[in-house]
Amino acid sequence: MRIPVLVLLVVAVVSAAFAGPYLRKPAHGFQVRATPFTVEPAQDLEVCEYRRLPNAKPMDVNAFTLRMPAGAHHFVLWAYGGDITDDSQFPQGPVPSAACSGLAPDNSIPEVLIPIQTPNARFQFPKGIAITIDPHEQVWLNSHMRNGSADPITADIRFNFYRANPHRVQHHAQGLIIGNTTDIHVPAGGDQTLTAEWTAPVDLTLIELATHQHRLGTYANIQTVDDANVPTTIYENTDWEHPPAFWPETPIHLAVGQKIRITCTWHNTDSHEVTFGPKTTDEMCFILGFYYRDGDPTDPVTGGGCQPAKRGLLCPQVPAITP
Repeated sequence: MRIPVLVLLVVAVVSAAFAGPYLRKPAHGFQVRATPFTVEPAQDLEVCEYRRLPNAKPMDVNAFTLRMPAGAHHFVLWAYGGDITDDSQFPQGPVPSAACSGLAPDNSIPEVLIPIQTPNARFQFPKGIAITIDPHEQVWLNSHMRNGSADPITADIRFNFYRANPHRVQHHAQGLIIGNTTDIHVPAGGDQTLTAEWTAPVDLTLIELATHQHRLGTYANIQTVDDANVPTTIYENTDWEHPPAFWPETPIHLAVGQKIRITCTWHNTDSHEVTFGPKTTDEMCFILGFYYRDGDPTDPVTGGGCQPAKRGLLCPQVPAITP
């Protein structure tokens, strides 16, 4: 029996409306699907979900793909840095949380593994570089959604890890988030430009960078600073919502004591001052990206306004400077 074309069209439209984001599972690697959660109309919702990754052995990962629905603001995969292995001591399912802070019984601030800012993202590290995932690694899936529609939406989020050949890995990458949280004060109806300067606490090489702001952001840049304290702009962005990733053709090496800067500019259309905060109605000024340490040492990094961590750099207290 021939089915009318109109019926097929209706079925296709209905199926598309209820289907999750399509993402083919990798032939070499694995896929993770976050537990779906509901975002109500006009809601700005950030959630975290504790999970264990499915790999039974250590795994080097050189590529990552993410699929999120419309309205997604960011996704961060955080590593749990504590010592508890009993999964029952962690929250079950998605729970509201800003950056997954305070959810673990013994590790209140998680460690940066993979920071992503675009809802349909894919990246591949340069040749010879990969992230290492521990067996059944304990992680936090951190999703930030905004629903600007009049109807509830279900956030269906999936991502792929792609396995690298461990014999070809020369450097092990880690995630970084560095910026300023204390000096953001955008006056009602006014503007602010803020420059923060980060001093590298260890020798490292930057392989990917991007800026991170919220809805009042109109401009941001990243600069390197030479020994004469002269800055050179290496990245500029005017799209706060979907900042492009910068993969320098020649990775940027920073020796201990060398500096980079981030500058953020905002225009406040609200009738009240806007300061730092997790919602898109608040503001942020961060660099997100990836780096590797010279020689791949495993000792924790201290200093540079960074939180103590076994892996990754989370440095929210970068001091502001006068341009």
